[in-house]
Amino acid sequence: MENIQEILNLDFDVNVIPMENYPQNYPVHWHKEIEIIYYPINSIADEAPRTEISGKEYRLNPGDILLVWQGELHRTIKNADKKLIGYQFDSALLQSLNDFIPYIPKLRKLHLLKYSEHTEIIKNLSRYLEKINKLDKDQDAFYRVNKIINLLEFMTVLCKEADTAYDKTAQTPDSLNSEALYKIHKSCVYITKNCSQDLSLNNVASMAGFSPNYFSRMFKETTGYNFVEYLMIERVRKAQRYLGDDSIPITEVAYLSGFKSISTFNRVFHQIKNCSPSQFRKYMATV
Repeated sequence: MENIQEILNLDFDVNVIPMENYPQNYPVHWHKEIEIIYYPINSIADEAPRTEISGKEYRLNPGDILLVWQGELHRTIKNADKKLIGYQFDSALLQSLNDFIPYIPKLRKLHLLKYSEHTEIIKNLSRYLEKINKLDKDQDAFYRVNKIINLLEFMTVLCKEADTAYDKTAQTPDSLNSEALYKIHKSCVYITKNCSQDLSLNNVASMAGFSPNYFSRMFKETTGYNFVEYLMIERVRKAQRYLGDDSIPITEVAYLSGFKSISTFNRVFHQIKNCSPSQFRKYMATV
């Protein structure tokens, strides 16, 4: 079976896939975005929808919420009655808000929230999903902003209230104790603030008080990215801000953002945003 990457390129927006458009089946694929799959509480299908994540099958019942994290292979096995709703958003949104970083190792191990087991949590979470649905349908002024606000509310509730939803396999490993998480968190803040500088894994690991190998392993487990991937994402994010100013040449944007050559800048930017810096600048001029 061929594993394909799906390019969504959402920037900071929430892509809503309504019931009528959610596929009845879809082949194995992966994407850099996070996906929330929701089976509305008051919606009943003749046959339970089935989805697969990393080779594990999940049967969904009304009220269930399924989480697919960035990079995970997944597919829709059967959604014959078209009762599912999908929400996709750029994983960089959580990475850009450092409050979420300590929760990421635990979140990435959570997939299925069963309504029958976590009724009150899901009732709370579903309110935000329903608001996002309405905003996406009505498209009033600032609807994209309000979709993000409700998504962040959803993720905040998930982090704060869903500890009871994790089974033993979802607990944060002992190696990621509170002190280690705090140091990784501070390292992420440091990288974000200094991404335009010549940063190396060895130097940042030393500042955190870890060996390079330990830091590399803990950083990946905490953020979902390796050091270089995270650094490139932060540099591209900085470049996006500069690209909004037409008076700054793209070559200068590259160097201001920490890239040592325009070719590397163009290549990395396209890998992350699925468009060139010049295309992104043209897009910014139209919004």
